[in-house]
Formats: sequence, C-alpha cells, structure tokens
Amino acid sequence: MKWIVVAVNFLVVTTSFSQTLYDMRWSSEGINYTGFMIYFNEDDIYLRVGYMYDQSYNLTHTEYQYNLDYQQDGIVLMEGLEYDYIQETSDSEYEPFHIFWADDDNGNWIGPYAIDNYHLEDDNFDEIVEVVLVEVDPSQLTEAYLQQFYAPSEEDYYILLNAAQPETIEMPASHNGPQASLHLIMIANTLIPDIGPSTSLDLHNASNEFEGIANVLSMNFNKWIISDKNFNKEMVLATLNGFSPGSNDVVVLMYSGHGFRFSDQQEKFPQLDLRYNDYQPFGAETCINLKEIYDAIESKGARLNLVIGDCCNNNIGVPKQIGSSFLAARSTVNASIPKLKKLFLESSGMIIAAGAQQGESSWGSNNNGGFFTNSLIGSIREEVSKLKYNDEPTWEDILMHATQSTQKKSQMCGNCKPQNPIFEETIGN
Repeated sequence: MKWIVVAVNFLVVTTSFSQTLYDMRWSSEGINYTGFMIYFNEDDIYLRVGYMYDQSYNLTHTEYQYNLDYQQDGIVLMEGLEYDYIQETSDSEYEPFHIFWADDDNGNWIGPYAIDNYHLEDDNFDEIVEVVLVEVDPSQLTEAYLQQFYAPSEEDYYILLNAAQPETIEMPASHNGPQASLHLIMIANTLIPDIGPSTSLDLHNASNEFEGIANVLSMNFNKWIISDKNFNKEMVLATLNGFSPGSNDVVVLMYSGHGFRFSDQQEKFPQLDLRYNDYQPFGAETCINLKEIYDAIESKGARLNLVIGDCCNNNIGVPKQIGSSFLAARSTVNASIPKLKKLFLESSGMIIAAGAQQGESSWGSNNNGGFFTNSLIGSIREEVSKLKYNDEPTWEDILMHATQSTQKKSQMCGNCKPQNPIFEETIGN
C-alpha cells in the first residue's frame, strides 16, 4: 500500500526537472572536444561537439538516450546514437562519444567519463577519459558561445539566443471577467517515517512551481497545505467543502503519500491513506479514493481542474533503499509566456491522474521526490519551454510525457518494479 522510497539521485543531486543545459569538455587521443548538451528528458537529449583536427574545425550533432543494458555491470550509460556533421572541414573519422558513470568498489557513483563508439563496441574501457561537466545558465548563451555549436542560419541558434530574454504577459482580448486565480491544494504525508522526506520535497516543489506559474501569468494564487499532523481525512473534506473557486479559475490538487486498493475494488484509481503513523486505525475514517476527490473538485465549477495522486495503487508495498547518481534534466525553466497562457488561461476541463496503475507501487527518492510528481513538473516545463518550438502545448502531451518519464525512471533506478501512471482528461480550449 506504500508509495516507496528509493535513494536515487539523477546527477546533479537536485530535483530532476526538464531542459538542463550542459557544457562538457574532454580530451582523447590528442584532440580537445567541447560539447554543448540540451537535456529535455531521459529520451530526448542531444549533444553538439566541436573540435579541431588538422587545424580545421569540425562540428557534430548526436542524439542520446540511456542504455539500460549496462546497469547490471554497475554502469549508467548515456549512449550516443545517430550523428551528423554540421560542419566538416577535415577528414577526422569522428566516432560518437558515450557518457557514463560507474559504481566503484565502495558503492559510490563516479564520473562522468567519455568513451568513443569504437572502444565501447570492443568493451575496451581502458580508453575512458574524464569529462568536465558544468551546467550552463541561459544568461551565458552569448553569440560567441553558441557559434561554437550552431551555424547562425539554424533555428535553434536564435531560439537559444532568445531563451534568456524576458517575456511580458498580455491577458487575452476576450477576457472581460474577474481576474483568474490558481488554487493549489497540496496533501502531503510529511510525518510518515519512510517517505516523509520525499513527500516534503514534493510539497515544496509543487508549491514553488504553481505559485511561479500564477505569478508570471498575473493570476491570483491561493494555497492550502494539508500536511504534518493536519494530514487527515477530516481536514481534506473540510478543505474541499470550504473553498469556492470562480468559473474562470484553475484548481490543482496534488496528493503525495501512501496509496492502496481494496481486494474487491472496481475503481481503477487508488485509495489515499490519510494516516501519518502506523498506530492510527485503518478504515473508512482514514482513507478516501482519488476519484471521490476528483468528483468533489469537478462539482466546484472551475474552468480547469487537475487532480493528481502520486501514490501506490496496489495491496502492499515494501520500502527499498538503493543508490545511484547520474545525469538528468534539472531545474531550468525557460518558459514561453504564450505557451503558459495556452495551458492555464485558455484551457478548460478536467484531469485526474495517478502515479501507478492497479497492482503497482509508486516510487520516489528522498533527494528528488516522487517519480511521478517529478516527471509531471518536468513535463510541464518541457512543454512550455522556449527551446521547444515545434508544437503548441497540450495537457494530453504533458500527461503522456510524464507517464513515459515515470516509466523510464522506474527502469533506471535498478531495483524498482515497473511503474505505469494512469490518467483521464477532458480538456478543451
């Protein structure tokens, strides 16, 4: 019945949100390589690499993904896939480099290191080289820096140049009613010993995220926190009964804690366990189904409603502690204001989502929070990023990407069992 904690850090050891930028430098066989990586999520990564050969400058583009086959050998490998020359001025016979971390004899993760494709295929790890990795702030994306990695004619070049430029918000011309408000109800089991530190992170991360969105969109922001010794069913019901959103408002309810399902339960969404210690009685007075909360929120008549439960959805779960530390997207926002408007000011409808399907556990980390909460916030950031210029943002895409990211995180953590979020949405513009 538990939302299970695992000690997983996706290097850098902070919350793993989307679109982190990295400067990467290494030397191999007498050649100095300079790389610029954009990390959107576990399956959407690319690296530009520039280097001098025969006094000429070459520039390559390589797509990356995590290769899980090496984890059984204590290696976390970011595998370079297909590559192209952006600029080829000398015949250097470039081999794409792979970036990896290794588990040392003391159980600590060390790295990152680089190894080229030729030596990796030969399983020759004697030719590894250290990588100097530095996170890049968007304010550092000057013309001089970016021209190491992009031609001025490339669309990405101008998108990156503009990434740090401030945007202003203009309310939709058709908006003549009262100012929209964003209401956040955060229910987090912060006192329970096994997952309390992780749910506290979820509370902090979600509060900061949605307050920041409200501020940049000039929305009023209201917040209800149900945690610590107020974490109980009575407080949840009182909060649901007591708040009254307007017809143009957005309501976000997020739950982070233990979850379960009854053996004869037909409803696919989980029961929420509203006890903060194991000595409290278990029964109807201490649990509520996520769908019941969804129905209560829907009846309030707000324009847009999101009901999210990051919890297990099975009969039992066993806490496990494992450790890993490797590269993942982190906390860069680079949000496009028009995209945020599309999601939060111009959308209406209902969303209900749970972090795991029937019979599964929901995993999390004391360093990063719940995999699903973490992935959902990261997916929102990716969908509204200035660096994503192809499509308009949609809640369906956000939920699909959050699902895929949660699934990958459960695969990457090693000892976790599969975690497959579920959701339903009826969203219109």
